[in-house]
Amino acid sequence: MYKFPKDFLWGSASAAYQIEGAYNVDGKGMSNWDHFVRIPGKTFKGTTGD
Repeated sequence: MYKFPKDFLWGSASAAYQIEGAYNVDGKGMSNWDHFVRIPGKTFKGTTGD
């Protein structure tokens, strides 16, 4: 079995899209970011994450 070196540094990450869920389910409602991304020209190619 492989063993990691003693000084191996573990890390993790997550993204809001993975954790928070959709604005339009379970009564969550829109966040500031959900409103911001709907302003034309504010995101790359007008993407919203929807």
